[in-house]
Amino acid sequence: MGTLIGDCDKCLFDSVASEVNKLAGTTAVIFQFEEVESTRDPLWDEEVTTEYKKDSNGNLGIECPVWFKSPDRSSITGEEGFNLDRNSEMYVAQVDMDSRDLRRLQPGDIVLVWNKYFDVIESHKTEGYINDSPTNSLIRFELVRRTKAPPEAIWLRGQV
Repeated sequence: MGTLIGDCDKCLFDSVASEVNKLAGTTAVIFQFEEVESTRDPLWDEEVTTEYKKDSNGNLGIECPVWFKSPDRSSITGEEGFNLDRNSEMYVAQVDMDSRDLRRLQPGDIVLVWNKYFDVIESHKTEGYINDSPTNSLIRFELVRRTKAPPEAIWLRGQV
């Protein structure tokens, strides 16, 4: 097969990661939180308005091909009652994020997949490395869908 030297074949790995997501994955709508655009209450330091990145047509959210793992269910029963969390993972090609001018997702961002909204919990760049170089072609995001406080409640608060 041969050995890669450095990250000279990054474009090959980027195209493979992107193509696999397009062929075997699904399309997600990414709602990327814009902290600078959002306003906060000066007294309580709470968000008054939340703004999310818009696509080229001015619509909320940006479509992106992703590979999405079927969610696992975990239930919690406590003082506040019964809550059901659906934990999942999503893999996105770095080249797809760059072409859509998306930064690396972080907590506060929301992803719409399979007509369900998921919160982004954490992102990992431990997947998709080209040999031992620090260059990667794929990013893994941990997602969760909660029954107690669904993600869409944050940005639909003023619209419902």
